Amino acid sequence: MKENGRRKSLLSRGKQSLRALYQATRISGNKNKDKGDSDVKSDDEGDAKIDGLKMRHMQNVKEPLALGELPEASEPSLLLTEKTRNALYASLPAIVQGRKWLLLYSTWRHGISLSTLYRRSMLWPGLSLLVVGDRKGAVFGGLVEAPLKPTNKKYQGTNSTFVFTDRPGDPVIFRPTGANRYFTLCSTEFLAIGGGGHFALYLDCDLLNGSSSFSETYGNPCLALSEDFEVKEIELWGFVYGSKYDEILALSRTEMPGICRW
Repeated sequence: MKENGRRKSLLSRGKQSLRALYQATRISGNKNKDKGDSDVKSDDEGDAKIDGLKMRHMQNVKEPLALGELPEASEPSLLLTEKTRNALYASLPAIVQGRKWLLLYSTWRHGISLSTLYRRSMLWPGLSLLVVGDRKGAVFGGLVEAPLKPTNKKYQGTNSTFVFTDRPGDPVIFRPTGANRYFTLCSTEFLAIGGGGHFALYLDCDLLNGSSSFSETYGNPCLALSEDFEVKEIELWGFVYGSKYDEILALSRTEMPGICRW
């Protein structure tokens, strides 16, 4: 009888433990679904946020496994291999997934001019990929919000942006840490991405020289092989949906783009 009593007691405790675990799982699931409806946050949630600021902004990019073929590009890139383009494509926000890649600006086609880069970024508004190649062979850049407009010390952009480096041949991207909103700063004298002490990427008005260092915005290391570098090539890619692609492509091939109809 004592043995039977022990078994019943253990069975009862086991059921209670399972019930408690089930209820905890439900509560946890509901919290995840209704984050905006509750002001109560656990210590674990706080730790997760801290970890997110420190680590989740950094992501090793791998080739997409089930995305199918890459969207068409208006022409081959001098800086991005298909492997790198494939890897970066996997990190793009869903809103531009599946869109064709259109070369809005390049130094080798449109000349070395920051004002031309700004002007041609007006061809297609929204997220655009700025790619820089230095004379030491590094390729890096960032996802920015176009059009890029020179302003008086006013940053532009959103949390959808990121910076990346392809130094080892495998792209690594750095998403916003949440420390600030210093995404992109456009000036007639320079173009800079990231901020908070230092720029993640800085290009001078001649697009001949630049620098890269740690930025609080993205928590990135130096993106180039050295903090100061000489620019070899620059490309700006827009992501255009099908019905507008041919129109914007034709417009992009004119030397002086006229009024943009997006």
